Amino acid sequence: MLWSEVRELFPNQFILMEDIKSYVVDGKVHVEEVAVIRPLADGTEATRELRDCKDNKFICHTSKPQIVMPIRSKPNLRGFHQ
Repeated sequence: MLWSEVRELFPNQFILMEDIKSYVVDGKVHVEEVAVIRPLADGTEATRELRDCKDNKFICHTSKPQIVMPIRSKPNLRGFHQ
């Protein structure tokens, strides 16, 4: 489903989704198509669900005109030496 369609179906809501089609430009992921898993009741539920998101799942609010997310690398482990 296109992001514009999601915004029409679920105005002004947080949505739990899975990335179906995206591309990377300048260190940012631009998401074009998503699979809606479910709308979320409020920001509190969105925060709780965000902690459990893995793989291609993420949360976004439909007030956003586009889904663009920066790519963040995982921090290195500190204090481990062999």
